[in-house]
Amino acid sequence: MRLNTSIGVIFLALLPLSSAAMGPAIEQILRQQIMAGGFVRPEQVYQNPDQGLAKTGALLFKSTRLSLNGNISCQTCHLDQFNSADGLPNAAAVGGTGEGPPRMMSGAPLLPRRTLTLWGRGGREFEAFFWDGRVSYQRGKLVSQFGSRPPSQDLLVTADHLPVVEIREMLDDGDAFIAAHKQEAISSAQPVYRAIAHNLIVGEPAISYQIAVYFRKNVSQLTYTDFARALAAFIRSKFRLKETRLAQFVYDKKPLTDQELRGALVFYGKGNCIACHSGAYFSDFNYHVVAFPELGFGKNGFGIDYGRYNVTFNPNDLYKFRTPPLFNVARNRFYGHSGSVDSLQGAIVAHFDPLSLVDLQKMTSLQRNDFYKRLTLSQDTANRVGFLTQEDVQNVAAFLKTLSF
Repeated sequence: MRLNTSIGVIFLALLPLSSAAMGPAIEQILRQQIMAGGFVRPEQVYQNPDQGLAKTGALLFKSTRLSLNGNISCQTCHLDQFNSADGLPNAAAVGGTGEGPPRMMSGAPLLPRRTLTLWGRGGREFEAFFWDGRVSYQRGKLVSQFGSRPPSQDLLVTADHLPVVEIREMLDDGDAFIAAHKQEAISSAQPVYRAIAHNLIVGEPAISYQIAVYFRKNVSQLTYTDFARALAAFIRSKFRLKETRLAQFVYDKKPLTDQELRGALVFYGKGNCIACHSGAYFSDFNYHVVAFPELGFGKNGFGIDYGRYNVTFNPNDLYKFRTPPLFNVARNRFYGHSGSVDSLQGAIVAHFDPLSLVDLQKMTSLQRNDFYKRLTLSQDTANRVGFLTQEDVQNVAAFLKTLSF
């Protein structure tokens, strides 16, 4: 399979895109390469061990009781009209009102990164969560801030433990209880989890009762992990991958447009996008440097975000971020970890010509220095992709739209 895949990719890379012959032979080669890259039908990756909790989880997803003191729910930042995100370049969570841009203008403090969409989260082989992979499988072992004692061996359930204890995201540190537990220690988080569970038991009695019945517990025995499992069940169900035009092309032999086919030839050929955007989710779940401009104050402050390094403290991980899955990518409003690019075409350009996306004269010396470091470390990405023409970029963008549903 590896040999055949390599031969196919080389063939696609050498194919003259100016040729008008996009006939059945080329389409069949594309189908073979798409499947060899790990693409499967959406039902093949769906899993939901707590399917019976999905409807209850839907109610919990909307509950502001998940936020101990911030009057915010999961749904506040994950909205259908914004492709399961919030429609903002940097997330605006606690302390705001409204949705999308009005929320940002309402005075909500901004987070350093863009809200991630939820499509496919918790499916089979979805192996890393968040921009920096702080919850992930590594060599078959679950790795997270919880160390050797994660709350669950389910990645999504463990990931659902983090937003509710994140300052500015779902917690306001303006009261004494939160301030007293504002420490980088799991032991400090445990009282907060107990307080959130109590908040839900008292404030959402119907939801709590349904979860208690499911787990055959008394309501008073419920822990935050029980609620997290309900959230995970809903997220898996609501945001499961669905049929796409690409799936219909590959498995049902339905046609793509000429532009979409040419975009696929670039994606699997000279653009070498498949090198990182592979597998069932079009992500290798690995970490790479792409020199997206930085927007906002950054995870490390002063407009700087060290990405994966903040998790591993390995200098080799500086400025690396997880390869984003690509389903529904064309429906995003912003791109990059900090939402600094506002078009799909710009996100593609960032991989091989990031200088075209910035005005160096308007950047401070610190910003230019930081951008230079990212440029230097992103040379592997730029070399892998090579140069794409404006027509290539438009064609790849058209191809990526076949991953929408």
